Amino acid sequence: MRPSKLGRSGCGKQGAYNYSHRHDADTIARLEVKFRECAHPDETRRRQISEELGLDLKQTKSERLDNNALRLENERLQSENLIMRESLKNVFCVPCGGRSLGAEERELYFQTLRAENILLTKEVKIQAPNPGINIPSLTPTLDQDFPPLGRDISALHQDNMPPLDLDLDAVLEILNKDMFPQPMMSQSRDTEKALMSQIANTAMEELMKLLSMNEPFWFRSLLDGKFILQRDSYQRIFHRSNCFSGPHVRIESSKDSRVVNMSGAQLVEMFLNSDKWVNLFPTIVKKAQTIQVFESGLLGNRNGALQLMNAEMHILSHLVPTREFLFLRYCKQIEVGVWTIGDVSLDSSKYKTTVSRVWRLPSGCLIEEMTQGLCRVSWVEHVEVDEKIQTHQLFRDVICGNNAYGAERWVLTLERMCERFACASAETIPSCEAGGVIRSPEGRRSIMHLAHRMVKNFCRTLDMQDNTNFPHLTRMNNGGVRVSVRMNNTEPGVPKGMILNAATSFWLPLSPQNVFDYLIDNKERAKWDVLCNGNAVHEIQRISIGSNPGNCVSIMRPFIPRENNIMIIQESYVDALGSMLVYAPFDMEAMNFASRGEDTSLLPILPSGYTISWDGQSNDLEGQSGQVDKSGGSLVTLMFQLLASSPCRISMVDIEFVGSVNTLVTSTVKKIKASLNCSNLK
Repeated sequence: MRPSKLGRSGCGKQGAYNYSHRHDADTIARLEVKFRECAHPDETRRRQISEELGLDLKQTKSERLDNNALRLENERLQSENLIMRESLKNVFCVPCGGRSLGAEERELYFQTLRAENILLTKEVKIQAPNPGINIPSLTPTLDQDFPPLGRDISALHQDNMPPLDLDLDAVLEILNKDMFPQPMMSQSRDTEKALMSQIANTAMEELMKLLSMNEPFWFRSLLDGKFILQRDSYQRIFHRSNCFSGPHVRIESSKDSRVVNMSGAQLVEMFLNSDKWVNLFPTIVKKAQTIQVFESGLLGNRNGALQLMNAEMHILSHLVPTREFLFLRYCKQIEVGVWTIGDVSLDSSKYKTTVSRVWRLPSGCLIEEMTQGLCRVSWVEHVEVDEKIQTHQLFRDVICGNNAYGAERWVLTLERMCERFACASAETIPSCEAGGVIRSPEGRRSIMHLAHRMVKNFCRTLDMQDNTNFPHLTRMNNGGVRVSVRMNNTEPGVPKGMILNAATSFWLPLSPQNVFDYLIDNKERAKWDVLCNGNAVHEIQRISIGSNPGNCVSIMRPFIPRENNIMIIQESYVDALGSMLVYAPFDMEAMNFASRGEDTSLLPILPSGYTISWDGQSNDLEGQSGQVDKSGGSLVTLMFQLLASSPCRISMVDIEFVGSVNTLVTSTVKKIKASLNCSNLK
């Protein structure tokens, strides 16, 4: 702050006179009144004022000048003070991007460490084999590296000491209550909200340009006509630096669009509700959570909605790594009937629990309402990935070719799920489905709800990430089969007890459509489905869930002598990127319960199934007709789930049972290969 001019002017004789002969407040106030009545009095008027106030002529003039100058100086100082206060709120640490630490936050950090040190010392003394051992203090000194505010305190353990399992949340909560009064916490939330809004708006500007413009950002591939991001043009305009560094870093970028059977307003609501969003993309989004809502948006159109979310995404196989994102989701209505939903990753140790090696650059979709309840959805997917743990070689070409998590998969899934929701909302049973075991629209919706939950369960457990890891059980690689176990005691809608998962992935030199046609054929099912026990099956009900004939829910009954109680419910779909088939056994009583339209959300279900996709090595050669010839093979993943009955602990699992499941998987793969004339493949 620059020095006052008045301070400098008070050095001379005139300044000494002015500041040593100041008058009382009453005299100054009366003088101000006189000068407000006449700002520029003449000599006669000044003499009259001097006589009334008991001042000489020179004092009358100089006092007025001093008061004006001091008032201006005071206003300037207050303005500068306000500007500097606002600037300090927005100071960031250059290395980490976090807000600068204040004295109170620094003191909070040290108080947390002191409290933690007391707990650690007590715990180590209890667990130490020799009570006489001297326990050194674990509190860092001031000359140690001090973590910035944007970094979690738990990072201290990772860098400077071994990890210890302590609940610091309670300690932090107590200290926060003591250190930060309510007004300060409110001010901190306002600052955080302003920062999030700034990040979201910047990302939205970038996303809008990528969605609305092709050149100079996008050009179409001559092989398959798909959009490819021109990275030089993108970098020249947006000047974005990489989030990761190293030899395994790569960028995934794609753009696509589809017309879907749902209104724009409905889609916006589903995108802004984490549970509905998972239901909309069950084959991509494993789980999602809304952490904090900064803005709910305007009532009726949700314009301006801003929220912090996290999500886990996984597809195709247990060999494909799960992706975890922490991101801001922002909704902006461009005009009536047109919205943009934008996502951008956020690096905040306050919310994150694990270190993610993927970063969501500004991505999202443009939703444009059309007539007859339809809307066009244009999608941009832009992700930076650091694959320190390399993807399995079977799926490397699929993942690196933008076919795994690209825009095409998102819009194809959205198109298919919107068709499914439209079929589920039908008020009558279509004529093509009449004559089956389902007699009412309520029963039809109940069966569809059960099948949808079955698909979600299958996709959620496909990565086996949440299973308990024991070396002698969870990673048996006999013939490429992975076997793992998990206990379920609390999750509703899943059988209670020990559940064994077994999965494998393999390649076939056939198109995904050919593999799907074989698996969906009920005449061939007895060759690979152990539930049929070698007998044929009869489809007693088929529910259409899309325009493609392969998109359906089926209820089947195997012809098993002396066992008339078993039923199979199955959902299948097929699209341009591949297909999926998921099924689960039910007894007759449970199926009748669902067919009557009862609530099936608590019916225990344990699905198995297949995922089928292109292998990413297709020979994309343009034929005479101008169509791209995809002559590559398929990647098939099968996963079985079985209830391991009586044992109540992981350590009690029967190794012979595990071996039987392993044999079941390998024999099923052999039967499929034999039926498709691929027995010579390894």
